[in-house]
Amino acid sequence: MDLCCLLGYLLTGVAVLLLLALVDLKRRGYSRDISWPDLLKLYVLTQLSSIKMYRMHKKFERDVRSFEQAQSIFLMDRIRRSENTGFGRDNDFSSIRSVSDFRRSMPLFDFPQMEDYVNRLADGEKSALLGDKDDVFIFITSSGTTGRNKRIPMSQQAARDMQNQVLFGPLQWVVRRHFPWNLRRILNVNNGRVLEKTKGGYTVSAAAHVVYARMNTLTAELFTTPLVGQQVKSEFESHYIHALFGLCDKHISVLRTVFVFNFLTLMRRIQQNLPDLLRDMRRGRIKEDLNIPPDVREELNRHLRPTPQRADEVEREFAKGMAGIVPRLWPQMDRTSGIWSGSTNETYYREARYLLGPDIPMLSFTYSASEGYMGSNIDSWTGPPRYTLIPDIMFYEFLPIVHDRIPELGEIDRRDLLLGHELEVGKEYEIIITNSSGFYRYRVGDVIKVVGFYQQAPQIEFLYRSGQSLNVCGEKTSEEVLFRALRDAARQWPSQLKDYTAAVSQFALRREGDLSLCYILFIELEGEPLTEAQTDLVDETLRDQSEEYASYRTLKKLSKMTVHQVAPGTFARFRSHLIETTAVAANQFKMPRVLKSPDSVAWFMDHVQK
Repeated sequence: MDLCCLLGYLLTGVAVLLLLALVDLKRRGYSRDISWPDLLKLYVLTQLSSIKMYRMHKKFERDVRSFEQAQSIFLMDRIRRSENTGFGRDNDFSSIRSVSDFRRSMPLFDFPQMEDYVNRLADGEKSALLGDKDDVFIFITSSGTTGRNKRIPMSQQAARDMQNQVLFGPLQWVVRRHFPWNLRRILNVNNGRVLEKTKGGYTVSAAAHVVYARMNTLTAELFTTPLVGQQVKSEFESHYIHALFGLCDKHISVLRTVFVFNFLTLMRRIQQNLPDLLRDMRRGRIKEDLNIPPDVREELNRHLRPTPQRADEVEREFAKGMAGIVPRLWPQMDRTSGIWSGSTNETYYREARYLLGPDIPMLSFTYSASEGYMGSNIDSWTGPPRYTLIPDIMFYEFLPIVHDRIPELGEIDRRDLLLGHELEVGKEYEIIITNSSGFYRYRVGDVIKVVGFYQQAPQIEFLYRSGQSLNVCGEKTSEEVLFRALRDAARQWPSQLKDYTAAVSQFALRREGDLSLCYILFIELEGEPLTEAQTDLVDETLRDQSEEYASYRTLKKLSKMTVHQVAPGTFARFRSHLIETTAVAANQFKMPRVLKSPDSVAWFMDHVQK
């Protein structure tokens, strides 16, 4: 066979493959304004990703069948890699030869005990926490729900694990089976701004930055907002740009946010700024008073074109009301994503369902924290999210929760910690992790409930943050206990509970001579204001449901709970206030259910309805 003949066969083969790809693309669907070279690139990447998904799925299935073995391999690998770090030497890692040695000898840690090592690492002393084979990828700024913001290191390995789990892990394997893929655009709401650099030169940003950094490299063409839009730093301007480009495209298939509250914030911003957005759609350029850099504005405007017909469609749909607005705006959307685990997100999820209608699921895919990725929701998309713990990316231990009480670090007997195979379905535990970023036997601060097992891997529901508890005089009422009482009391109200937070009276300015100790509750309602008798139901219900609270009330150590009703929109304004005045990133904001500072309590007192 001569060279020309061989070349002819090759060209014919390429032409056939190209034709098959085009036919498959036509069948699946694609966005018409993505160029053909980009479509073919995305098509090839999608097909290649299926291979990686399959390989990760097969490994996951092997690991969950031998969960404890996978856990042991992960832990001992981390111990060996960290023997010569400052933390490893201080805790005699060289003498640890088994999981039993580790559990017998290692104490528990929380962030204050780790802070010196973290600061040394941030300043450039890598060996404080990471061995020669590891390196820092980023420092994550925590959401600050349990106190001040913390900078949590994430190693290169932990970042790869998070990226691979989100993009190719078992949850994506399941998604592919339920939602056949296409190449229509995605409305991806991301404001993963870089906040600062550490003294050692490491980037500080939100956890979402870890995943989006990889997604932007691979699939930026699939997002409705051009990549330059990520240079817009402030949340309002960022949401406006995402909303504008998202509304222009009627055919998007997925709306992706980090938390369900981010989704609600986007939809509220669209509703509040609809006249401006419609005007910008009709003329094909961004309004002049939006505070974005001129070069970013110029490039974004190059990606816009006048869409007056689409603007008219959007205006007509909003005129019909907000119920089911999402599928009316984007008829081809088949799913949204945003984490809504935890009982205190019930009100957010209910509002999201009102906007989504009955047919579009809000998928809470992942269980993760600033300390790393932990679990995937692979089989519960209609009820409360249940996450299967991934066996080979963290070592998990579990502290049983007794009578809803969260112990102090010094009160914990390390012998009380359990491994995965020792857990009981229906019981609650605080999760303790060892990760790839230098944290060992570390209290993440999450309380979970075991709801089942996938093979040998525990499946859990996230309940609440252990640091979100009310403690006036030693009683420690958890976020979950308070919310259960509030939820049950609210069922008897004529108005709907929209949002809430609480504080202890020591943080509130009171009349001179007023020494009473009590809980302070701030609530936002949809509907008419409540009477005092109706708000007193919260205190009464909490007394009925919590023996500890009831005893403190009976002994008059605690006075009756004070309930303040705040003006509509107060919690949205508080969110903006915290994002503007603290290091918390908009993408990972979680509403604090217990206020930790007098300034925050005073802020809410200024917004109480008179």
